[in-house]
Amino acid sequence: MIPASVLATVLVVCTLMLLGLLTVMSLWDLDLMVSYRLYEREQQRANLESGFVLYMDDSTLMERLDESRGVKLYEGDSSSRVQFFRERWGLYEVVTMTTKEGVQESRLIGRARESFHGANLYIPENNKALSLTGKSTVEGVLRISRNGIAYTQILSEFFSGIPLRQEQITRGAEKFPDVMVETEEVIERLFLIDDFSSLLSRIPVHRAFTDSLLCFQASEYLSGMNVSGKVILYSTGSVFVEQDNCFKDVILVASKVEIADGFRGNMQVFAKDSILIGDDVILSSGSGLWIGGECSDRLIRLGEHCEVNGFVIVTGGEEEKGEVPSANYFQPATSKVRGLVYVDGVAEVHGFVTGCLYVRDCFYFAPEGYYSSILYNVTLLTHSSVSFPFWMDGPYERREIKWLD
Repeated sequence: MIPASVLATVLVVCTLMLLGLLTVMSLWDLDLMVSYRLYEREQQRANLESGFVLYMDDSTLMERLDESRGVKLYEGDSSSRVQFFRERWGLYEVVTMTTKEGVQESRLIGRARESFHGANLYIPENNKALSLTGKSTVEGVLRISRNGIAYTQILSEFFSGIPLRQEQITRGAEKFPDVMVETEEVIERLFLIDDFSSLLSRIPVHRAFTDSLLCFQASEYLSGMNVSGKVILYSTGSVFVEQDNCFKDVILVASKVEIADGFRGNMQVFAKDSILIGDDVILSSGSGLWIGGECSDRLIRLGEHCEVNGFVIVTGGEEEKGEVPSANYFQPATSKVRGLVYVDGVAEVHGFVTGCLYVRDCFYFAPEGYYSSILYNVTLLTHSSVSFPFWMDGPYERREIKWLD
């Protein structure tokens, strides 16, 4: 006979084995569920990426959206449906995309080309030859005066750059390119802001681009602030931006703006009188400097060893005839701009421009006098990855600048 205690032991062992089996099955089921969720997540990410690629290239996409601003990426696959939301942010676009499962991303978008002109250097007809001197190099297409190119010297310094090929040079238009009407309206609205709050220093402010806009009144001296996202800092007077501020993706609007030496950040600056950039300032991708108005002394001035990734634009006002000219934009030989430089006025440009340079006239102001229609120690390069602002009318094709939030 088998003792009764053995039966109890068998029951315990069987129970433990059953519990172990159930545990293994539960873990297996959990692993399958996690794997499925990860797959779903990756699929949603892939749909987002496909949606952004589609938006970059398809000019008819926004017209084909349904009532809820959505579209199926793949016919017959309801899970591939994504929603689009687009808005202007300064001279760029913010595009937010949401999948059926609620996965969401916002990205800052620019243009793949600066305009329909497709010029790396554009100077309207001024009946003067463009002089190149010093160590100057110009890549890409030039649209300049019918008088063409002259290689010259300043004092004892001769041209020592790379001579241009004839096929690079085409005749420019009689007038400076017009600005997009939509862009003019965007900038006009920036200067009409009348509903804003006071910004408390030392308190970080972050605003997602899927949220409503925040507007703050900027004091004359900004220091120790941490502000990012969908935020506009506004002032009717002058603003000094100290080096210790942390600004990311914001817009600053004022009459005059000065940025201290060593500042690092990301912002679009819009002013009416002047923008003065200190030495060793770096404005990362998606930044820009804009100045416009009727002031003949309007000026954007870069300091030494500066870097602007985005745009530098001077517009508005006509040069007074008969008066000694003055620069509306100055860039020293140690500074770089990656993107669009557009100066509807007089520009003195040295150093590097990777992208496009549009100027009404280019000068060199020397101690002994000034030289007109001249580029001196300028390197103008092309690069397929450069993004441009929505400034002049141009082809639809977009280019991603950065991920937001």
